[in-house]
Amino acid sequence: MDIGQPVEVYTAFVDAWASGFEIADVVPEGYWVRRQSDGSLLPDPTSDIHVRPLAHRGGHSSAWD
Repeated sequence: MDIGQPVEVYTAFVDAWASGFEIADVVPEGYWVRRQSDGSLLPDPTSDIHVRPLAHRGGHSSAWD
């Protein structure tokens, strides 16, 4: 995935994929992910198994909507 690409992030808290994020940087540990709503980085790099390209599906909502 590339910097700036919209992604979904898996959250074990609600066992769901959440949208509203983008790739901020690519690092050996995975990805630095930025929240699109306020530009904040998540506190730690996110493993590549917990990030996927944004799925463009009708009616999909974020786990945090």
